[in-house]
Amino acid sequence: MRIKQGLHAPLLGLVTLGCGLAGMAFANDAAPAGDAENSVVTVTGKKSPATLVAKELSAYGTEVQVITAEQIDQSGATNFAEVAQFLVKGVNIGYSPDEGEFTIRLDGGGDRDTLVTLDGVPLYDRGPALENIWGATTIDPHMIETLEVFRGGNSLYFGSNGGIGVVNVITKKPDGTRKGEFGVSYGSFATREVWGNYSFPLDEAGRHSLMFYGSMLATDSPQIFDPAKFTDNVALSGGIQDYPLNKNHVGAKYLWQIDENTAFRANVIYTESWFQDPFPSGESYSPNTLRYPIADVTFSKRFSDRFAIEASAYYSNPELWNAELYPEICKIAAGCVDPGTPSRTIPYGAWTGAVEPAFAHGFGTTNQYRSGFRETGATVRATVNPASFLEAVVGVQYVSYVDDSDQRFATPNNDSTTTGVFVDLHPRLPFSPSTNISIAVRQDFSEAFDSKTIWKFGVKQPIGNFYLRANGGTSYSLPQTNELYINNPRPPEASASAAFTVIGNPDLETEETETYNLAAGYQGSLGDIRISGEIGAFDTEISNRIRTTSGRPIVVNHNGTNYSVDTYFNDTAVTKIKGLTADADVFIGEQWSFGFAYTAQDAAPASGPRQGIQINETPEWFVIGKLNWESKNGRLKAQLLSRTQGPEWSTGGPAERYRHNFGDYTVVNGTLTYLAGKDMEHRFQLRVANLFDTYYAERYGYGNNFYGVAFNRGEYTNTDDRYFYGYPFEGKPRSFYFTYSTKF
Repeated sequence: MRIKQGLHAPLLGLVTLGCGLAGMAFANDAAPAGDAENSVVTVTGKKSPATLVAKELSAYGTEVQVITAEQIDQSGATNFAEVAQFLVKGVNIGYSPDEGEFTIRLDGGGDRDTLVTLDGVPLYDRGPALENIWGATTIDPHMIETLEVFRGGNSLYFGSNGGIGVVNVITKKPDGTRKGEFGVSYGSFATREVWGNYSFPLDEAGRHSLMFYGSMLATDSPQIFDPAKFTDNVALSGGIQDYPLNKNHVGAKYLWQIDENTAFRANVIYTESWFQDPFPSGESYSPNTLRYPIADVTFSKRFSDRFAIEASAYYSNPELWNAELYPEICKIAAGCVDPGTPSRTIPYGAWTGAVEPAFAHGFGTTNQYRSGFRETGATVRATVNPASFLEAVVGVQYVSYVDDSDQRFATPNNDSTTTGVFVDLHPRLPFSPSTNISIAVRQDFSEAFDSKTIWKFGVKQPIGNFYLRANGGTSYSLPQTNELYINNPRPPEASASAAFTVIGNPDLETEETETYNLAAGYQGSLGDIRISGEIGAFDTEISNRIRTTSGRPIVVNHNGTNYSVDTYFNDTAVTKIKGLTADADVFIGEQWSFGFAYTAQDAAPASGPRQGIQINETPEWFVIGKLNWESKNGRLKAQLLSRTQGPEWSTGGPAERYRHNFGDYTVVNGTLTYLAGKDMEHRFQLRVANLFDTYYAERYGYGNNFYGVAFNRGEYTNTDDRYFYGYPFEGKPRSFYFTYSTKF
């Protein structure tokens, strides 16, 4: 593996520490073959129940991390991006966590390689005709019971887009008892939040029970873009503004505990989010409205020690409305008459005082079109033990989605139905009964592409307090609807200043992923000191990566005029991602604990003009760390969470000739929590985000001066370096949040 210069010191230091600690806190205890259902996953030194899928995956070689509601509460995170950014190892966040848009990326992968699910419902963005819908933003962190992270290829059970990992959010649910939670929070940037849930039995035995919940979040959000980076006419037309975010959740959950081994559950969730995201080089005003309903049901039954089934089904229908207003520019050399003040002349190249919408991005019914998709799915999964030497997991999964955008987008019929059949065999070796082996294959049949065969293997071998594990597999991801068919031309009625943006490519092929993981770990105790840790590596190849052209090389004709635009294409260069991991946790008695999770990622094309150059928005290395203390009575708790990143790059401009490193920073968050009441049911918390007020960027983008005064006057062309510029997506500055919550 090629490790870049400058990574050796942190890598060697952390690996040495990891070896000295001999292990990793997030791995689960080795379960005997065939006993995955009864195993528990270790969560930072404590035992915690996990889903059957998590137990089975972990028992057979997949790295499984489980994060609990208690850990999320202690972190004080206000959104799911912050939860992932500081608690999930191996993850990188795309976009700004304080904006209404972000993505979760594991182990060097992109947006489409890490599948985020909510109680098993995929939140993968199908990319409707208007623009992307950011499914992970709909997750309410206050409703998370556990967060399960499966690193490595996991498309076998979950379907496409899990080629590098799966983040499965398990929400709080009714359990037949009467209980509730309520919380309020206030903090920097006028951040206000209130949330609560209440569950209760419907009968004396508690076999039928309901839960209702809801939350409201409103915030002005911190500055995302430096005002000095805005194109002059964009700034004058109102582009410099706050980035308010308003999000509401409501939902209901039902449990029917039919008997000790049989249960039926039903959930409905509705999320509405409103946010703004005008960029420095374009929009004067850009409000977005997202509505995201989800309904799902599950049925589980254990018939005997040899046979159990799980069946689930879901429906989702996210919808997005987006307005984008752009400055109108005076294109007359002699100047333009100001319609508000006829005696005033607007200079050539200057903003006229008016704004105009982009295609489908206006207001009202005439030029604001709904974009969205409908998705339904169902999975039946059975665990069978036909003989003492073999266990098998067999199943079938059905997924169907259709673009649900306004007909005026003229998107071709791209309905897609996929039926996948899978089998996962767990042979037992008579000469080594502690060895867990998984050999699996899945066959997908689809209307949208040729049939796909993917495979997976896993093995885990405990050796006393040590263990060895390995897994590998293949996956694929489909092109999104907007990548295939988006067509946002300049409307005939718009002025010459309206930009032509991007067109789809209906000839795109699926991305293909192949990945391998291996690791050695340890869990043990030295008196009052508990130690766990792991050292590992991963090797991934992504073929047919879907990328966007840069430099506008495609020419199209629209309304009798030729325009240069960008489009999507499959990169013929294979992207190779090689990584090292080192993780450790140490618990000293009941009061102190500390740990870290380190990931190094060498991700670059294997050929072509960018051969060997780290791909965009993939840190070369990063470390998340934690330090916890609590008083002897458990009422007072203090925590520090840190994230340190090495170089992280962004490339842009024509022919991708500009490149900027926006990494190399450390951000530390801290919380101080006091638990009051007889049963410590009242929680008072002070959270300080970015304790040392580090200036850093979550992402880095490139814009241009298409709306700039000098460009529109013809002082330079769109090939001049003065036409292009870069800008950071700024991270949150030092911020303070106060929270009160109670359980009853």
